[in-house]
Amino acid sequence: MTEPAQPLPSLAARRAWLDTLKARQRDMLDELAQVAGIVPHSALSDDPQGQFARLAAFVDRTDLQAATDDARTWLLNRLGLYLAHYVMARHGGQLTVQDNPQQRFYLAFVVTGMDAPVPAGARLDPFALAYDAIHALPRIPLGTLLATAEHELA
Repeated sequence: MTEPAQPLPSLAARRAWLDTLKARQRDMLDELAQVAGIVPHSALSDDPQGQFARLAAFVDRTDLQAATDDARTWLLNRLGLYLAHYVMARHGGQLTVQDNPQQRFYLAFVVTGMDAPVPAGARLDPFALAYDAIHALPRIPLGTLLATAEHELA
């Protein structure tokens, strides 16, 4: 599943939004932990791999169709950021803007530069995973989405 067609933002706008996400990362993950009932709230930042099952259970059981568009956007930003943090904890790498219009994921926030055995040049879009976890019908469990994405990295 992919996001609906929208006009593409500028590269500068995407980089500015990524800088904002990175600057607010800890606060945003703490907010997500609070809503998901994960204590301490710093657990998503401090131990992303250890908290995956708890966060996935929250996402999978929450009725997101009943949520407002603003609530889904709020969750999308925080869940995408968490998934980036999780992937970087597992595979290394960094979160960047894919700035080559000739490559897949143009203007998307992607994790790149992951450690072997992930092939050089591989990219993973954690926000696309978050989008699918929130919007796919029928719902696809977050663990299944992530396992599929990690399998495709190999």
